[in-house]
Amino acid sequence: MNGILFPADGLGSLRQGLLDHAPKEAAAILLAGAARAVKDTRLLVRETVPVPREAYSAQEELRLVVEPQFLAPLLKRARREGWSIILSHSHPFSQGAQFSPVDDEGEDVLMPTIFGRAPSRPHAAIVLGRHGFQARVRHSPTTCENVPLVVEVGRQVRRYLDSSEESHISEESHISGQFDRSARLFGRAGQATLQGLSVAIVGLGGTGSIVAQQLAHLGIGRLLLIDDDLVDLTSLNRLVGATARDVGSAKVEVIARQVRRISPRTKVTSIQGSALRRADAMPLLNVDFIMCCTDTQGSRAVINQIAYQYLIPAIDIGVRIDALAGEVKSVSGRVQMLAPGLACLVCQSLLDPEVVRHDLLSEEERQRDPYIVGAQEPQPSVISLNGTVSSLAVTMFLAATLGVPLEARHQIYIADRGVVRAVASSPLPDCVVCSLRGSLARGDLWNLPWRTA
Repeated sequence: MNGILFPADGLGSLRQGLLDHAPKEAAAILLAGAARAVKDTRLLVRETVPVPREAYSAQEELRLVVEPQFLAPLLKRARREGWSIILSHSHPFSQGAQFSPVDDEGEDVLMPTIFGRAPSRPHAAIVLGRHGFQARVRHSPTTCENVPLVVEVGRQVRRYLDSSEESHISEESHISGQFDRSARLFGRAGQATLQGLSVAIVGLGGTGSIVAQQLAHLGIGRLLLIDDDLVDLTSLNRLVGATARDVGSAKVEVIARQVRRISPRTKVTSIQGSALRRADAMPLLNVDFIMCCTDTQGSRAVINQIAYQYLIPAIDIGVRIDALAGEVKSVSGRVQMLAPGLACLVCQSLLDPEVVRHDLLSEEERQRDPYIVGAQEPQPSVISLNGTVSSLAVTMFLAATLGVPLEARHQIYIADRGVVRAVASSPLPDCVVCSLRGSLARGDLWNLPWRTA
């Protein structure tokens, strides 16, 4: 469905700033990136510019008019930098919100000017009451579509439906007895949220297969599975759901069957491909959340950037076993959420640029590259350690989407000490990925670092 996505607590801050003018209406202009590579239109809010009191030619309880001089430089920026414009204003007298006839008339006057100054991109409008909202997007000055979903993406991922969609969902949602025990913790609303979410799992090896199993048991609504590998004999020590009969089969198909056995209502899409390739990875831009279980740094780099550029939160999962000649030196795991307001993998120097470069080369380019020598050795992998780290990741996912009381968004598992430790980290203000100087909320305006062929 069409949506407007805000970084972190952006919607709450916008609403509060507008309602501070109550009982008068107030307005703000939002500059946003657009995601039109997805099935529907998503607008990704980059910047909120409140209208100052002196920029209103009229500001009343049921009506407001903004001076053209205030809008002109913002329209110029939108044209020059590629942004979409979202007109936002408040109805402080209303618990919910609905566009009024006055709003319709004002928008009909403004939109031709906005499209004239900043063409070839969608623009939108949103009205906020004390609690609800109504929004619509336009692809031309004269046609508009409803935007039923607004999402705040940060350490908490909060999804808001407009009142008409909310009532439709409540009528249609059905909580199976299979999920009764989960619903006793999350509530019916929480379980319905899980059933409405679309989650991608990239990499279906030792951690990804466990994450898929657990999400199926939780009753997730839709799963997108991406992996280009086949099951081999060495997979059977850690690939949940695989048996000797599956050797030679695609991992995505084996895991898809397992998910359907556990949760027949879950809609599963399987792609035998790689997040390194644009054609395979484009469906990631349609999901609500990504579980990154890949073992390549190139794939991690792609997913890391998607999380911030398209405001699609992700959790990155890794297990490391250092062993030499059968002697274990150390065992550790890492679970890290990637979302606006949280440090990314680049901020924390967790990606090696040279390894990422190697991963993103085609086979032909690797053959010609004089800096690539030898092959990567298979790493140790044990199901019990994978299970520990995968469970931490799924619990973090529940904390982020349902409010399960877990504050940590970056955890390190140190097996030899029996310790799970939260890591405090802050994003770099000029990070090339997660800052406003980088890819944050740019959507289709920037290319992602994946192979196009």
